[in-house]
Order: sequence, then structure tokens, then C-alpha cells
Amino acid sequence: MRHLFTSLACSLLILPSWAQDDGPNNQNMGRRATLSGGLEIGIPIGAFSDSWGREIVGLSGNLAVPMRLLPLSWGFDFGWGHMGGERDIVPVSNQYINATSGELSVRSNLYSYHGLLRFQPYNGVVSPYVEGMLGLRHFTTRSEITVEGLSEPVQEQRQRSEFVGSTGWAVGVMVAPNRTFYFEGRVERLTTGNVTFVDPGSISISDQGTVNYNTISSPTRMVNVHLGIGLRF
Repeated sequence: MRHLFTSLACSLLILPSWAQDDGPNNQNMGRRATLSGGLEIGIPIGAFSDSWGREIVGLSGNLAVPMRLLPLSWGFDFGWGHMGGERDIVPVSNQYINATSGELSVRSNLYSYHGLLRFQPYNGVVSPYVEGMLGLRHFTTRSEITVEGLSEPVQEQRQRSEFVGSTGWAVGVMVAPNRTFYFEGRVERLTTGNVTFVDPGSISISDQGTVNYNTISSPTRMVNVHLGIGLRF
């Protein structure tokens, strides 16, 4: 992980010189709002790595709107990651349906909601930036029973739900082949307070459809690696 941050820092030192190149292939893109989305991999660090220790794969997106006079933008970043779950066939007793069994699915997810302040002094083909982030993260485990032939679940339940405050920073770079479209890579480091969440590896479902699980209490520091595409508008 230390080598990743070192390499990223070196890249950010080199990229501004590329971004200032006035050649025909690196025209100034102008300061415009951006919207991007893509794949995100969360890597636990510190106590979160000790207690959880697995990568969290999901999706993320961000919107940034430039301020009038400064090389700053404000915006919002959203992330979703699937932590795990369990499913099994369980008995169903419902007077309004003929089915006697259904599938019980239990899913644990992590949602992230952060406001951001972005410093991006260069807006060329290659545009590096840094951000400060402040917001909330939501650890949630839900269950639902579905029956074949029915479009809606016959039962839904929230097993556990906890919000925790979150702060962090991000560094990233946009590579734009034209004025509208760009590729984006970014690394976020997020820190939260202590939170209690379901250990998805402990989830079990009894023959009667009862959901059992253990919980983990831990700070949830992590590094997110995002690769995506975006639009300037």
C-alpha cells in the first residue's frame, strides 16, 4: 500500500507538466461540471483490516461543479459496496398465495455519502486533482423472501442498520480524449469512528427461516480505488 501512495504522488508531480502542454493534442478543456461513475474496490486498513480483512467490490460515482473564480469545485460522491450475504429455501405461510416455500436472501451492503471540495488547477487532456471529503457511511443488512412467479417479495426485513460519520481525502486524474468524455482514476482514503456491523461470513439461515449472525465492532478505515468514465457538461 505504501508503494501505491508513493507511485501516485510521483505521478501527480509529473502530470501538471503534461497538463500545461500547449500542443495541439492537449487543448484547454475549460472549467466545466463533471459527472463520472465506475467500478470501486475498497481495501480495509488498520483495525478494519484486522477485523474484516476482505476487499469490498462495488460501484461509485461523483458530481463536481466548478466555482466561479477559484480552481475549486464542490460536489457529491456516492459509493456502494457488497460485503456478502446468504440465501436458502425456507417455508412460506401466506393465506394469499399457494406457494409453500420461497427463497430467503440476506445481503450486507455498505453505502457512502460524501460532500467533496476539489482542487483542480489544470483542465487539459490530463487533469489531476485532490479533494477533501466529509459525510456518512451506512452499514446495512436486509433480508427478503421471494416466491417464484411473484414480482414483489412476500416479506422484507431490515436486520441491522448503522450510520457513522466519515472524513477523508482523494487524489485522482482525468484523461480526456475530447472536450466531453474522459477516463478517471482516483484513490480515496476514508476514516470513520467505531461502528457495529453484521459479519456476512457468520450469516446462517435455519430450516424455519430464522436469520442468525454475529456482529463486528471496529473503526472502518479503508482505501477505495475507483476506475471509471465521465462526462464534462
